[in-house]
Amino acid sequence: MAAIKTYAVLENHNESNRNEPYSYFVFPSLRELRNCKELNEYSIVFSNVEQLQNTFTEQELLSVLEASNIQRETTGYFNSQGVYKEFHTIVAARAKKYKPVEKETKMQVNTPSAPMPTPTVAVDTPKPERNARAKYDPQAKIVITGSNPYREGSNRWHNFEALAKSATVTDALSAMKALTPGGNSVDIKLALAKGVIKLGD
Repeated sequence: MAAIKTYAVLENHNESNRNEPYSYFVFPSLRELRNCKELNEYSIVFSNVEQLQNTFTEQELLSVLEASNIQRETTGYFNSQGVYKEFHTIVAARAKKYKPVEKETKMQVNTPSAPMPTPTVAVDTPKPERNARAKYDPQAKIVITGSNPYREGSNRWHNFEALAKSATVTDALSAMKALTPGGNSVDIKLALAKGVIKLGD
């Protein structure tokens, strides 16, 4: 009996040397997933549609597709399959065999006097999908450092507008959740990555 494929959607960080917001990978089995050292609390790991439904909200999955500039209207899957099946189909079509990033390690070896900071993420068991939502200090103040980077009228644009008018992380999450469709901590994460907000004390 063939092993069940496992898919991983990784949110790329600055040290990953990848240009896209997310990378899509496929592993021949759950055991092989242990070789992926880039898994963290933002990773989406699943083997089938049911696991997606049990672990993630539709909005979280749609946020990933939007950040990857995947236009759902052109996929042709939404009406017949729904968000979860659509996400599974899109990831399966885009996923590539995982290759670890090695450039960072070489730079550390060649320049021991100026070591690059490496994130310490303990991945003993492949359960990062249980902590999909980002954890931010609820009382952290939101400092706007740039203008709205999204297309006017899009869901992300409305989420950022609500975020920009909020004083703290708690206020922002409440304001974005009240929208239809609602936003979440992924919007805060993306805004931080784009450099248009900062979190203060």
